[in-house]
Amino acid sequence: MKRKLTIRAILLTFGCALAMAGVAWLSEHPAQPRQSTTVFAGPSPMELNDDNLVDALDPLQLPLPIAKVELNRNILSIDLKVEGDRMSTVEVYRGMAEMISFAFEHTSNIDQLLLRMMAEDRWLGTQYLLLAADVRRSEFSAEELNALRHAGSGELPEALRLRMRVTETRLWKSRFLEE
Repeated sequence: MKRKLTIRAILLTFGCALAMAGVAWLSEHPAQPRQSTTVFAGPSPMELNDDNLVDALDPLQLPLPIAKVELNRNILSIDLKVEGDRMSTVEVYRGMAEMISFAFEHTSNIDQLLLRMMAEDRWLGTQYLLLAADVRRSEFSAEELNALRHAGSGELPEALRLRMRVTETRLWKSRFLEE
């Protein structure tokens, strides 16, 4: 009786060792080729709506403060406030790029972004339009976003201005482009 029990234990141990070796061999030689999987995936785009609009915009690191926001179905309208005398075109273009990135890379339902850069006369409280852009998701690429981020000082390249439907006011040209 003891001998049968010992033989069964040995056979069971031997069988487990063979099974583990077979599993290891199959994992090294799969029947189908391995597919790569994403380990560090960014957050999936969210659907922007009136309920989460403020929470979604709050963590953005913008060089320009947001003055006004409006969401109308798939159109996001944002006014950015250009403050101070030391604001440069680099900071304005970077603010525009961050808003475009947010609208098109971090949301799933925004198809059009209307951006306005506004200046305010602190003495009179009057706002002035400096620059406006009408950017469409279907017509704007990651390469163009990168070009905007690295536009530097001065005017935007003509192709980028046309793609973004940029409108520049006289005040923008005299204050930022003719320095």
